[in-house]
Amino acid sequence: TNPIIFENLDLGWKGIYVLSKEEDNSILHNVVIRNTTGVSDGLLSLTGGVNLYKGNIKLKKLDIQGSKAEDSLNIVQAHVDIEDLNISNSYSDSFDCDYCTGIIKSSTFDNIGGDALDFSGSMLLITDVIVSNVKDKGFSIGEASDIKINDSSISNIGVGIATKDGSNASGSNIDIQGYSMYAA
Repeated sequence: TNPIIFENLDLGWKGIYVLSKEEDNSILHNVVIRNTTGVSDGLLSLTGGVNLYKGNIKLKKLDIQGSKAEDSLNIVQAHVDIEDLNISNSYSDSFDCDYCTGIIKSSTFDNIGGDALDFSGSMLLITDVIVSNVKDKGFSIGEASDIKINDSSISNIGVGIATKDGSNASGSNIDIQGYSMYAA
């Protein structure tokens, strides 16, 4: 019933790195991760505070706070089932999802120094997501991604939704307020 908490002892810590086989499952449920800086150790240099590569990723009630990494959460080449993901106070981007399929629902992204959600080559359904207080883009959709966004709100951002590189974005019931450049 109590969350599992990963946090630093001093100024920050490298975070988590999981490399799976395609058929493997990685599950984080009821977990809090605080103050990551990213993984840089010899030849290994990863952009995320939490890095998950390949497999089937199930995240439920994951709370990432105060990351100083380039991406608070970085998922690559995986099938994702994400519910109640909360990322706050990120120095740069909060969630980078590359070449993934699946669903993201009932999640929040707040006080983000870069992009809130950044997609490359992914096919995802996103529903009931709240994005607020983001310096750059709420949704950055690129590299031939196909993203559907429903029942979501975006506020106090630079750009609401940016689509590029042959990507498709569609959605319904999206509320965008307080943008400084463009809504979509």
